[in-house]
Amino acid sequence: MNSHDDHDTDPSGPSQDVRIGTPERRAAEDALEVHLSEKRLDPDEFERRVEACQHARNQAELSRIFADLPAPHPELPSSTVPPTEADQDIDIPAVAVAGCLTLGLGLPVAVVLGFAYGTWWALAVPVAVTVAMTYVEHLRQPPRAPIQSSEQD
Repeated sequence: MNSHDDHDTDPSGPSQDVRIGTPERRAAEDALEVHLSEKRLDPDEFERRVEACQHARNQAELSRIFADLPAPHPELPSSTVPPTEADQDIDIPAVAVAGCLTLGLGLPVAVVLGFAYGTWWALAVPVAVTVAMTYVEHLRQPPRAPIQSSEQD
């Protein structure tokens, strides 16, 4: 069982409890082969560490196998949790919400004004406001780097 002190001494924090699978174990074995070829490990130590890799269940156990070795270490996946559908709804740009509200509320009002007073030009107002907000947001964005062709001399 991991204690709370394990997380305090490890700079990567609680992410060490993330479970690993076959790809991570294979990456660890590949890294150990590099250490064997560079004579940092003798064949017996190599075999013990490969066996420990095969029995490792989480990133902390795998990291301990490499604690006394320099790079290379195995590439371990990030422990960030992928966003859920509810989290993705938060990423809607404010200008998109404002544009939807402008069109959703402004167009019905403009239609009523068009019927009641004959001011059909009012239909252009919510559309123009939405286009203006979108253009201003476009101007606020940093310019994108141009895509360079690999065929250049």
